[in-house]
Amino acid sequence: MGASWIGLRAMTRPRPSALGALLLSLALPAQLAGCMSVPEYQRPDAPVPTAWREGEPEERFVPAAAGENALTFPPVAWWEVFGDPELERLIAEAERGNHDLEAAASRVVQAEARARAAAAGLYPSLGGSTSGSSGGQAGSGLEPSYRAGLEAGYEVDFWSRDRAAADSAGATVEASRFDREVVALSLTADVASIYFQHRALSDRLESARRQLAIARSVLELVEAQAAWGAVSELRVAQQRSALASLEATLPTLGRQRGEAEHALAVLLGLPPGQIELPPGSLGAVDVPSIDPGLPAELLTRRPDIRRAEADLVAANADLHAARAALFPSIRLTGATGFASAALSSLLDVGGSIYDLVSGLTAPIFDAGRLEAQRDLAGARQEELVHRYRAIVIGAFRDVEDALAAARYLGETEAAQSEALAQARTAYELAEVQYRAGAVDFLTVLDAQRTLFQAEDALLQTRLARLDAAVALFKALGGGWGEPAPQAEDARLMDA
Repeated sequence: MGASWIGLRAMTRPRPSALGALLLSLALPAQLAGCMSVPEYQRPDAPVPTAWREGEPEERFVPAAAGENALTFPPVAWWEVFGDPELERLIAEAERGNHDLEAAASRVVQAEARARAAAAGLYPSLGGSTSGSSGGQAGSGLEPSYRAGLEAGYEVDFWSRDRAAADSAGATVEASRFDREVVALSLTADVASIYFQHRALSDRLESARRQLAIARSVLELVEAQAAWGAVSELRVAQQRSALASLEATLPTLGRQRGEAEHALAVLLGLPPGQIELPPGSLGAVDVPSIDPGLPAELLTRRPDIRRAEADLVAANADLHAARAALFPSIRLTGATGFASAALSSLLDVGGSIYDLVSGLTAPIFDAGRLEAQRDLAGARQEELVHRYRAIVIGAFRDVEDALAAARYLGETEAAQSEALAQARTAYELAEVQYRAGAVDFLTVLDAQRTLFQAEDALLQTRLARLDAAVALFKALGGGWGEPAPQAEDARLMDA
């Protein structure tokens, strides 16, 4: 189709319509472009289970404290289901001030600019020039000459190489947008996890202080008994040791809570020390029950999977561009303008000129460079196929792990709640019986230690349940708000 343009070079007579003829001659060969279109992207096969092994198909998304407001799909702002206004405030502030998120947004702008630059190759280029010259010696009588013109060039995208480059750049824009979604999802999950950790450490500090008060009261009792000669100094030393052990936990818990607060400040884009959190407890936070939906929906939910697929789309286009580079290219150039020996008559119709050139260039010998680039693009595409499948499998594992954690930690918390109730009862009975002389002091110490451990274990289990809920939201790609989009809604979702 492009053979008729090979070797054509024409100088025509000046005509008033030179510019129109130039643009028309450059536009006509554009119809040849796209004779070999970019192959349509096909999503690679990936092992997708039909159902979650750890899931509960009969369970729906129901906040623990509000079963009557059950939702089939979690809201996009998934953190709202925990029912904590302070968490919602912190996440809103993080979305406004986090620097990593701002950097990801800037990368999207960069990718969009590169895509516009790549798309510019599909259109002719047009430039202007002026020149003037004079020759000879002074008094020779030679008149200066002037020239003004427009120059245009166009490379016929016969093999869709430029189209493939533009498609690749467009897919890279999509990948950068999904990257930003990954950063945003990780940010909100980190804020929630660290916030819950801060709340749990506050609760554990309060628990340690309560146990410390109990230990001090017991110590006062033992010291009084020792003063009366009812017990030995050994009992006093044992209780003082228990008291000191409890006191040693306070600085550690305080340090960990401070580190969590500093981490939150950084996520919000603030220097450590410029954040203040009001008092709060994990007991006020709802632990939601989450419907994970169908495994296949994960392919269109998780931004990291969609980012990997956008990379595949770009690689598919890059491979086509590398193959097209092996074929000849048709280059069209043209110039039109005016020339005159006198500046005053430069724009006269009679001074118009134009020049049209068309040529075909083809690689003859490049020491295998183009073949190597083609092989590189093919290997890159193959690598991304395996990477995509690995990410999909890893995503399924993330969901299964989070579902298992949510289920078994719920059972663990229920058992530990009962253990704490029994430990509290045992301590109260031990203290009463010790005062009555029915049991020895070691029984009181053991009951005291068991009570503290049971209360601390329950707090840590509740934190683990909240972390598992956050992990499940993250594994599912965040909140949905509505059913998964249909395949025809987006190019990257075509199977």
